[in-house]
Amino acid sequence: SNSADAAAGSANWLLGCAQRLFDVSTDDIVMRLRLALMPYPAPSSSAKEDLRARPDFYGPFWVATTAVLFLAATGNFARLVETGDHKAFKADYGLVSLAATVIYGCLLAVPLIARTSLFMSGEEVDSIDFRQLICVCGYSLAPAIPVSLLCIVPLDSLRWLAVFAGLGVSLIFLRWHLLADISVQAAWVRYVMLIAPCVMPVAVFFMYRVHFFSAKV
Repeated sequence: SNSADAAAGSANWLLGCAQRLFDVSTDDIVMRLRLALMPYPAPSSSAKEDLRARPDFYGPFWVATTAVLFLAATGNFARLVETGDHKAFKADYGLVSLAATVIYGCLLAVPLIARTSLFMSGEEVDSIDFRQLICVCGYSLAPAIPVSLLCIVPLDSLRWLAVFAGLGVSLIFLRWHLLADISVQAAWVRYVMLIAPCVMPVAVFFMYRVHFFSAKV
């Protein structure tokens, strides 16, 4: 029947999309993580073109999930270190939901804002590659993982230094692999496209620094 054919066609289309977005090797993911964590020297044109031509969702999903777990775990462990009383300490499991809400929320909000801006301006949807947008934004969160480990050390100045350094690395990665490729006609849409991806790591890093530590040392 026509409905069965349509359902089969939709299933094949979804399967094809999933295969393209999740069909990456371990070497591909390691290379992209290296690009996200080591901004200098500047990435080669071949590395940039590979990420542009073959965006994936597998790496960004695991980066975001790992970041949620690491931010919550290190935040609780840092509080334990500062408290000093292991028996009286109670883990704050709400940090997991807070980290997940901010990280996954930002990953969903950025493409949603981009799509809404294009719709309001009348720009062609094809002027922005949403797969690349989500992929690059996901990988840009990778610096949050080593930053969270450094923030276990109960030194306020070191924590701020680590947060600013991680944020800088994240923004440089966005600059190399996303912001330079934005090509829209409306000036205000371009500003939105430049600002929205950058707000995401700013929100994640400062949320972590401000809300995940109970005391200053």
